[in-house]
Amino acid sequence: MGKKDSRADLAFPYNLPDVFNTVVQVAPVMGMKVKLADNVQNVIHLDKGFSMFTWGENITVYLGVLPDGRTGVTIVSSSKLGTEISARKANYANVTELSNALYARLPGGCPQQNAAPQQ
Repeated sequence: MGKKDSRADLAFPYNLPDVFNTVVQVAPVMGMKVKLADNVQNVIHLDKGFSMFTWGENITVYLGVLPDGRTGVTIVSSSKLGTEISARKANYANVTELSNALYARLPGGCPQQNAAPQQ
């Protein structure tokens, strides 16, 4: 993960397919295009187009089942070009907005400390 990338680790008390489908549903509402939704490897690749300040961002969402049975979600946003001054702010905004949308749709979710999803 680069210095300008942003990441969040979340956990939800819902089964993996429900969380996966929720990510696929909320992303387009937030202006993110679903490039790939692989429910075998439990990864979703999203694209956010260019704006006035950046060339756009690639957002990857990894899902897996945590040892306690909850669904773990890791969201990583990185700039397509990686040289924009505002890249860190845009990546942070992408992760925050997607996290908040998931919290709204899946009550009971919470941030996780050092809890990467297991495959």
